[in-house]
Amino acid sequence: MKAFLFAVVFAGLVAVAAAMVLDNTFQQPSYAAYTTEGARVDNPGQNLIGY
Repeated sequence: MKAFLFAVVFAGLVAVAAAMVLDNTFQQPSYAAYTTEGARVDNPGQNLIGY
């Protein structure tokens, strides 16, 4: 039972650490990621719906 609880806690810690690394390091806005001739996505500015 101790090994199972340790595995659950370890998996949770690995998931949180991976989410923090991926969110802070590797993500970028779509207007910065897709800057080729085929897909010109500009900075949208504010919410286009108006809410």
